[in-house]
Amino acid sequence: MSVAEPGRFGLDLRFLSRILGLMQTPPVPEQAESPSTLWPRKARWALLAGVLQWVVPMLVIGVLVALRPTHRTVTLDSYHVAAGNWWRGENLYAGPQGMNYLPHFAVLFSPFHVLPLWLGEVLWRFCAAATLAGGLWRLMCALFRSAPERPFFWATLATMPLCMTSLRNGNANAMFGGVTLLATVALVNRRWWLALGLMALVTAIKPLGIVLLLLAPIFYGPLRWRLPVAFLGLAVFPFLFASPAYVCSQYKAAWGNLQACAVVTEHRFADINGILRTFGTAFGPGVSKLVRVLAGGVTAVVWWWGARRLREPLPGLWLYALATGYLMLFNPMNEENSYSILAPALGAWGALFLFSPEAHNVRGLGWAVVTIALSMGLLPNIVRPLFGNHFALFWHPFMTLVILALLGWFVWRSPAQQHTCEQV
Repeated sequence: MSVAEPGRFGLDLRFLSRILGLMQTPPVPEQAESPSTLWPRKARWALLAGVLQWVVPMLVIGVLVALRPTHRTVTLDSYHVAAGNWWRGENLYAGPQGMNYLPHFAVLFSPFHVLPLWLGEVLWRFCAAATLAGGLWRLMCALFRSAPERPFFWATLATMPLCMTSLRNGNANAMFGGVTLLATVALVNRRWWLALGLMALVTAIKPLGIVLLLLAPIFYGPLRWRLPVAFLGLAVFPFLFASPAYVCSQYKAAWGNLQACAVVTEHRFADINGILRTFGTAFGPGVSKLVRVLAGGVTAVVWWWGARRLREPLPGLWLYALATGYLMLFNPMNEENSYSILAPALGAWGALFLFSPEAHNVRGLGWAVVTIALSMGLLPNIVRPLFGNHFALFWHPFMTLVILALLGWFVWRSPAQQHTCEQV
């Protein structure tokens, strides 16, 4: 169902309206367009502008990478090495400085590894951008079925800057973020097998996908009996491409590598400890693990609580924000470019607040989300001469906390709804 239909949410938004300083006006048959809908005025121009926001930067990146495929890339010493080692039957892991994913990733990256270097590097980035742009378009179509073009433009405007670093460097975070977005679209559309398959794929790309895979069935009942199938498929997948002894050894090595990643202490990561390290302190490794577990439990409870209060398709967006927000705050090796995972969630919520008729009293909240997303994407480069690379290590997780607080406030003001997601 489309959120653009009148009476869609049934939300009491007057409280937020007063807080944000906006005047409550009585409903009228035709409401004046908000500033967000005045430009681009025509839907086809909005769609074209949205597409160009992806195409133009990616063409520039493609040319730069094709000319100098070994410059500013994270793939050479990690992804390519792991893919080559897999097919030679050698160890995939060399500590936190190497590949930190499951053995599945070495197989998934192999099609790009066997191509000429420049071509594989370009296609890897193009595929990541395609999942992000295509996923964002599909999500806007699910939320605004009759007119997704303008929401797509504004969602892209908020999303793209925060994805640029990951797309330029070829980091798997961009691909992970795009597939996570596609999984969210499948959840919103209630395509359970597709959603489960995409969540399994995102876990194969990065083990962080387990967060979404475990959270989704808490509210979406039809996923529960299907979940063992996903875990079975994930477990079996590497055995299709190597001997059982080698696969088992790499599973063991992957577990050891993940344990090593969990205790990193350098001030180069943009998680909750990135905020604390800015002020000269941090959680120790043992405390950090406990905090991650407790935060995971709180996230699950808040996800259930919010999903029960929101009408479809908003529970899917709520899950998307919570899962990606949790990863940004509690992944101990969360980097600045990892925020390409959160970026589409910010763009989607910003577009929702700006364009949903039922949210016309919280337009200010939409502008706040878009502004925060743009600050995260643009400010680190602007202030780098002053703060070096440390600004984003504080700013990004802090803004993530602000975003989650704003969304939680919005959900809290929403009346509880009746759902049918318990049905198979």
